[in-house]
Amino acid sequence: MQRWAKRAGAVLVAGLIVAATDVRAELFSKAYAFKLGTVLEMGAEMPGGLRLDSVEFVLPEPGVKQGALGGPKVKVSISNLSTAAAKVAVSLAITDADGRLVAVASGGTKLFPLRADRQILYTLNVDGVRAELAAGTVFRISIEPMP
Repeated sequence: MQRWAKRAGAVLVAGLIVAATDVRAELFSKAYAFKLGTVLEMGAEMPGGLRLDSVEFVLPEPGVKQGALGGPKVKVSISNLSTAAAKVAVSLAITDADGRLVAVASGGTKLFPLRADRQILYTLNVDGVRAELAAGTVFRISIEPMP
């Protein structure tokens, strides 16, 4: 019985390693110059038939309460150029000239997948540390197709 359990454990570990390797192969990750209030046209082709079209960083208007809904946002536009629907996860980090992390945001598909030959605009809230968002110089974005 112990021999069977050890073999089953080894097979499970090997399967997880293979699955993790396949997932990593699909991850798109790249750094870009950070600019507030400008639609940054990307046109970056990604695995799985996806394309990163644009990214825009938006600060709230002066005097607007900076709560969960009124704080800084990141608008990420993604197109699905494939023939199958896709779900995606998006993570983004902004650093300043000294390499300090000044803001992060994440989000992605919540309910319905992005249908084939369609485009979607994900609006991500900038949560947590964000006091020096305007000091950002570089942002790194990672996008991963989800099963």
